[in-house]
Amino acid sequence: MTTKRRRDGFTLVEVLIALALFALIGVAGFTLLNSVLRTQGATETRLDRMAEIQRAMLVVTSDLDQVTGSIAGGGGGLSIRKFDVAGNVVAVRYELAGDRVNRIVSGPGGERVQTLLTGVADARWSFHQRRGTWLETWPLPAPPAAPLGSSTPNQPTRLLADEGLAAVALDLTLNGVDGRPGATVRRLVSIPLTDAPEAAVPTQSEPAP
Repeated sequence: MTTKRRRDGFTLVEVLIALALFALIGVAGFTLLNSVLRTQGATETRLDRMAEIQRAMLVVTSDLDQVTGSIAGGGGGLSIRKFDVAGNVVAVRYELAGDRVNRIVSGPGGERVQTLLTGVADARWSFHQRRGTWLETWPLPAPPAAPLGSSTPNQPTRLLADEGLAAVALDLTLNGVDGRPGATVRRLVSIPLTDAPEAAVPTQSEPAP
């Protein structure tokens, strides 16, 4: 009877195959882990960006909710008057400077400049009149002076309640990534109904005799 000799250990081919399989498993595991980490990093970046935008919009909303005086603006700028935490009336301006939206507060303590948001391609303020019309600038221009000899006296005019300001909107276009266009975010804030401001009509001076 022929006896088969028992083999001890693995052949070189078996060892090479095992090493190749382990290498493939290692590469697959590393690729999966790297993909998960990149996805997590991108998600955290987006969440941080969303939090920055949300904080900026909350500041805008808070300022407009506390308006106590005139509102004026258009394009990338807005000027308001509001109460601060100490009860003082301060002037607040929003300006687009490069890719930043700055908030400038002027009050009893001087002027303070705050960078509200970065990575902004464009900022546009718009104003909704109570009669339902969106305007690019506010306030409305004063009517022209009455011509000489007109029977209509040049008296200050007063806007009716439904002609005043109903809401202010801010549209921000954010910088894009990898050549893609950036997103546009919008914040709309209602303005409480208050007495409309009086706008003095410019008078036509009489010619010298």
